Amino acid sequence: MENLIKMISRFTGGNDAEVAASADALKNLLVAQGAPGYAEVRRRGNGWNVLTSTALTPLAALPTTTARLELYNNGNRLAVISDLHAYRLLGTAVGLGEVLFAMITTKKAAPSLTAQTLYSMSGKDFIVPTATSEMVTGVGTTVVANGWQAYGPGAAYLGAATPGSGFHVPIDGKLIIPPGASLCLQYCASVATASAAHIGVTFDWVKMTVED
Repeated sequence: MENLIKMISRFTGGNDAEVAASADALKNLLVAQGAPGYAEVRRRGNGWNVLTSTALTPLAALPTTTARLELYNNGNRLAVISDLHAYRLLGTAVGLGEVLFAMITTKKAAPSLTAQTLYSMSGKDFIVPTATSEMVTGVGTTVVANGWQAYGPGAAYLGAATPGSGFHVPIDGKLIIPPGASLCLQYCASVATASAAHIGVTFDWVKMTVED
């Protein structure tokens, strides 16, 4: 049975006009992306960025039950992770390797609040979380290990004590924080230089659910 497919153009935010869909000779629907991938969620003001306010000491071991940064979803939407990032403020003048570890917890209680400011990716006012905010932030929290995974490329160098290196890891939705769960980050390095680094997350609030 043949079907005629019509679409609605929303180029000014409303239902403005009907537009036609196109297909190739094999009946494959032709789709053209007219804006960068995150333009729509950022246009809606749903993108946020958080960076630890106090420099942390890297863990010179595999992570277990401590999260150096925890983001707890205390709302009803999904927090979809777009990027993880790190900045090394101080180092040690020896050969050094470092990497971020991340995991998503099972449902749990909210962590003890250490408010880390959330900054908008589309020019909204920043948010300082409280214990009842939609996103609750914690630093140095105790968690149950639920599959820590290394995310890179990370960094390796032989340099001065103040190398100033940094990196970000595109996640593009491969990590999602469902309601009642947390994203946990741990920063690991071959040398545990005190107060060496800041770590952070960029995420978008999305109205959808995780399937059972």
